Amino acid sequence: WRVWPQEDMLRLMRFLEAPSVARVAAASTALRDTLQKPIAMLRGREGGIAACEDELGMHIALQGLEQLIASATAVAGPLAQSDLVQQMSSMEHTMHTECRYFYGPDWDPKPGKIVSRKGTWLKVNTKFSWELTDREKLYLPAGITMPVLQIGNVVDKKEIGRHDWVAQHQRAWVKPSIIRSLEARRGTWFIYTPHFESHGGVVVAMADTFMKRTVQFSGELEPFELLYIPKGLPIRLVAEPSAVDEEWELARHQHVHLHKKVVLAAPPLAVKQDKFDIYVGQPGDPWLPPSAKVCPI
Repeated sequence: WRVWPQEDMLRLMRFLEAPSVARVAAASTALRDTLQKPIAMLRGREGGIAACEDELGMHIALQGLEQLIASATAVAGPLAQSDLVQQMSSMEHTMHTECRYFYGPDWDPKPGKIVSRKGTWLKVNTKFSWELTDREKLYLPAGITMPVLQIGNVVDKKEIGRHDWVAQHQRAWVKPSIIRSLEARRGTWFIYTPHFESHGGVVVAMADTFMKRTVQFSGELEPFELLYIPKGLPIRLVAEPSAVDEEWELARHQHVHLHKKVVLAAPPLAVKQDKFDIYVGQPGDPWLPPSAKVCPI
């Protein structure tokens, strides 16, 4: 009964122009039913089809969807149609992903996953990591295997124009649950326990030392993965230091058992000297002068 494909109806109307659409509609019942509403929309409209093309396109798409639903109902019945809608809704939730950017040379791409070669960042855009706030990037240590649904090149003009190194970046579509688990690790650091004294929710450096984003040896890490802690400075925590329990950290080396995981109660503040960040305290510490030029890590 269909004399012209539903999905191509707008192109037919563009070809005919408004005065001829009504005459074509008289050719068959199917065309009359399909074109009755578009003819009413065009009647008295200045500019013809071009003036309301978006509106016509939406109407034709909705009309096609209604026909598809009617066909499904006729074949499978109303109950099966309801089940189908539920399945489609579930599929939409399951397939939902979030797009993040990563620096290509830091990762090994593999089918369905990427593996970090070194400590690196997952970012909301292609800006340099030091230009982003803590909320705009997620740290991943070396050796992390991250499942991805798809990897692609950077195509957004705004992102491409940020700097010369954008060409080295790629996009990854990641499940929201993975993003949430990485976000939950914000504020997590590791300490070498022989260098610290624990007082419940506070640890104090007993020697000049480092706090690290991973339990790897300090000499293996990049400066951004380390925070230099001067002797005697306290660090407030959410809870007492806990054992290292992440499987990718447990296999780092034979001294992992001498490390503890700590979650900071407030972001660390630091001053930069050479390549390293030097810890000076946390927001609210009484020894920090109001005018101190410090920045959160």
